[in-house]
Amino acid sequence: MLTRPDFLEKQIVVIFSHQLRGLRFANENLIVEEEGKIIEQATLHKIFAVFLIGEATISTKLIQELKAFGIVLVLLKRNLELIDVIGDDMNGNILLREKQYSIFRDPESAKLFARTCICNKIGNQKALLSKIREKDEILKGTADKLHALANDAYICSDSEKLLGIEGNAARYFFHEFYREMDWMGRYPRTKIDKNNLLLDMGYTFLFHFIETLLCLYGFDLYEGFYHKRFYQRKSLVCDVQEPFRCIIDEALKKAYNLGRISEKDFGFSNGSYFLKADAIGKYSSIFSRSILNHREELYDYTYAFYRHIIDSKKPFPYFNFS
Repeated sequence: MLTRPDFLEKQIVVIFSHQLRGLRFANENLIVEEEGKIIEQATLHKIFAVFLIGEATISTKLIQELKAFGIVLVLLKRNLELIDVIGDDMNGNILLREKQYSIFRDPESAKLFARTCICNKIGNQKALLSKIREKDEILKGTADKLHALANDAYICSDSEKLLGIEGNAARYFFHEFYREMDWMGRYPRTKIDKNNLLLDMGYTFLFHFIETLLCLYGFDLYEGFYHKRFYQRKSLVCDVQEPFRCIIDEALKKAYNLGRISEKDFGFSNGSYFLKADAIGKYSSIFSRSILNHREELYDYTYAFYRHIIDSKKPFPYFNFS
């Protein structure tokens, strides 16, 4: 079982595939070197997970060393898509999955979860707008609309209407929050402009980090309470991601304000923007760091969510972004 001390007092070690050549073990320490310099060193007693990012060949020696200290090895693609978790024994959490199926397949319970989740998401969008220092009447009006929509979401009893409320809130939020960034509208996966391309990237990173946390507890990722079942869709990850999208929204705005988004980082072909190869690492770092900066809140939410599923008397989690 992944406990809070494991997650907070211990540490995540992130290793990129090209750094495997410099990985070694010495005196119960994990050491990563590049060009003869130590860039990462941690005692094996204080590591709860090693995140290995990128294409790599791993040895049984590495697996054995980590397993001996109860360390989970999480294999991720460059976009943080989960490949596998080695050393995790929670996939057989039958009690959790029985509870999950029972609750999520009950229409009223599922709607309650969905309302709470979307209300949380809209509340965090409003919180982001409140951080803007120079507030004009348009911004204040948008904040008021989001406040009203959050209330509408909380009392909404129809799933289709809830989708409409969520969509309206997103449209108001994006238009105002990215006003200075030549915002054209949110068009997922189309890559019609740089903003949509980068949001897609950031949301993908966030998705896979949440996927990893849910996987460590043994949830069925394909059984959600808001997003409908669809072939190979990890609906539960989609659901739990919603209140945390604000992390990526803010990261993109900060990158813009700090002048980190450069025209030379992008190419354009066949009607779509793409990141040039030498710029991928830069934006990967922007989004992955923003996610890791909130790993405590992400853990707290996932753990509280797990406890609520097991025992409905425990409170449903709420991510307060401030």
